[in-house]
Amino acid sequence: MFLVVVALLGVVGLALTAGGAGAAPFDGGFAQMDVEPDDVSIAADVGPDGDAQWTVEYRIRLATDEEERAFEELRADVENDTEAYTTRFRDRMASTAATAESTTGRNMTVSNATVTAERRELPQAYGVLTYRFEWTNFAAVDGDRLRVGDAVDGLFLDGSSSLTVSWPAEYRLGETSPDPSEVRDRSVVWNGPVDFSTGQPRITVAPASPLSGVPTAGLIALLAALVVAGGVAYRRREAADDGAGVIATDETGGTAEGGGGGSGDATDTGATAADSGGDGSGGAVQSDSGDAGASDESADAPPVDSDLLSNEEQVLRLVESRGGRMKQKRVAEELEWTAAKTSQVVTGLRDEGDLDGFRLGRENVLSLPDYDPEADASGDGDDGERREGGDSGGDGGAGATGSD
Repeated sequence: MFLVVVALLGVVGLALTAGGAGAAPFDGGFAQMDVEPDDVSIAADVGPDGDAQWTVEYRIRLATDEEERAFEELRADVENDTEAYTTRFRDRMASTAATAESTTGRNMTVSNATVTAERRELPQAYGVLTYRFEWTNFAAVDGDRLRVGDAVDGLFLDGSSSLTVSWPAEYRLGETSPDPSEVRDRSVVWNGPVDFSTGQPRITVAPASPLSGVPTAGLIALLAALVVAGGVAYRRREAADDGAGVIATDETGGTAEGGGGGSGDATDTGATAADSGGDGSGGAVQSDSGDAGASDESADAPPVDSDLLSNEEQVLRLVESRGGRMKQKRVAEELEWTAAKTSQVVTGLRDEGDLDGFRLGRENVLSLPDYDPEADASGDGDDGERREGGDSGGDGGAGATGSD
């Protein structure tokens, strides 16, 4: 008699109905022994194919001698006639699955039911009656997504019960309805009392993308870190460009920003002589001539696509678009570079022989190696002669003669 009562009420404790018709509360399996379970844990572990491994645990605290004796009798019965317990439990769950099958349209079976009774320290002493079984097609497979919950639509959990639904490790949680009591790494938990309405509970999971599983706040922090790192790298590069600009020298030995010491002074002297050679008007005429030669930079030139060209290619293309000659200062302005960065790139091009340069007054003028000043109708021939005077390191008079 004891075996029959426990077996019948043990399966009644898991009364699940599908289709929104409601469900009986979890009574536990010990009501007829004058013992109420302290809690009932229901867990469904869903696989990628929609099949689920179910575990239902009835736990009762063994706080008195009477409770101890009652559980020991139950454990002995389970061990002596396990089939009686598993058969009744499997039949009850098969009926539940049949109802869900007609509602969802998916073929469902319940199999591999097992039962155990054991004492646990949690940390207090508990007697735990555990049922396990497999439920095929419990969840709906929608492409690469799993939709869970329609097979137990309208489930009811009393205050001592909980429902845990877990999914494969490579999946990530999408939507839940209603909001769970707890969200874990690969599972959600509802703690009773919960009276799921029609269309509940529902869970959607899908394979993880590279960044899924990172909380929204974590993604924001990651993006912020990338922005900060990018800013730091940019500032370091600009600082490196500035440092290189200080030490980068032009062809005369002066700094890129203007005449330094050494031979650069000689060039500046020659340039100054050309600027001031003879009377003041001669210098003015020469300066105007130089500006005319470098002012060919028209707005009609094709834009430089910095995303497709290297720094060196941008400079060469820009100078070529200006007829083969261009002031270094205008290169910096056109490309929106610092003077130091421009000097660094130009110096590298001149070292490789891809670009020539000379001083015109206080400015550097860049030209392509095949640039022909004699063919430049805008007065470039004068600048070419002037460059030779400046390079020769002649005195101011020589520079002025070249200008004339």
